[in-house]
Amino acid sequence: MRIWSYDRSARSLSVEFHKMEILENQKFWSRVNVGLVILGLMVGLVSQQWPDNKLRLIFCDVGQGDASLITFGSYQMLVDGGPNNSVLSCLGKNMPFWDKKIEVVAMTHSQADHMMGLIEVFERYEVEQFLASNVVNDTPEFWQLRKVVLEKEIKTKDLVKGDELRLGAVKLKVLWPKEKGDELLVWHGVEKDRQVLGAKSFQGDVNKVSLVLKGSLGKFDFLLTGDINKKIEGELEVGEVEILKVAHHGSRYSSSEEFLKKINPEVAVISVGERNWFGHPTQTVLDRLGEIGARVLRTDEDGMVKIVSDGKNWWQE
Repeated sequence: MRIWSYDRSARSLSVEFHKMEILENQKFWSRVNVGLVILGLMVGLVSQQWPDNKLRLIFCDVGQGDASLITFGSYQMLVDGGPNNSVLSCLGKNMPFWDKKIEVVAMTHSQADHMMGLIEVFERYEVEQFLASNVVNDTPEFWQLRKVVLEKEIKTKDLVKGDELRLGAVKLKVLWPKEKGDELLVWHGVEKDRQVLGAKSFQGDVNKVSLVLKGSLGKFDFLLTGDINKKIEGELEVGEVEILKVAHHGSRYSSSEEFLKKINPEVAVISVGERNWFGHPTQTVLDRLGEIGARVLRTDEDGMVKIVSDGKNWWQE
């Protein structure tokens, strides 16, 4: 007689191994699916930030100050850095996450609300060229910025009326200042005693030597005005533009009726801090912009402002 035996322990062990195999397969495919999702998100992020042939004009929300980012393809130009490190958030949102180089940084003039954010920009990004006047503003903030520029050995150039530069297909023309300051060796790697340089510092309002840039791509034009006043506005050789960065945060000492009518902007962007104690922008300037039919965008109310153009058309993004 043949006797059949049944080994329960062996059967149980086999079932357990089978369950473990199924569980491992489930974990494997779960990891594969998660990996595919992450890969898809990364591809989407890269494609979203991949450079194209459109000009992007970004007015950063940095509080009571100025910082404007111009991008075209893989090129970036930062004009001013605001009063603090808020500009870093703006750069992070508008530059590809893999891009840590800024081709050009320009400082319109050496006041804290336009330049303090640049210190950390120079620390965190590779800056190919720094555009700034040779005017010395004898303040702690100026000397702190100068120290970083010299330590990083950043190539520096001062611009005057008539100079031109390119950012890919974007043309930028300097409209102001009209004369070079004294060389003073301020940015050129030659250390001087602070008192010596300070003695030759600019006497008067540094707003009067603000860098003014007119940018163009095809039929699209924009104007960046720094903190110039009405007198300087009257000396600028400029025609109509689509976008104006309003001078001096909407101060009553800028944006004259004659100037606004001459350039006739469709959009006027005011970089200004919420409830600032200067009273910017003034109602006088807002009324003047309303009279010419310009649409007003304000960083204190609208946050970061982004304008996009393909050289034929433009739109707000």
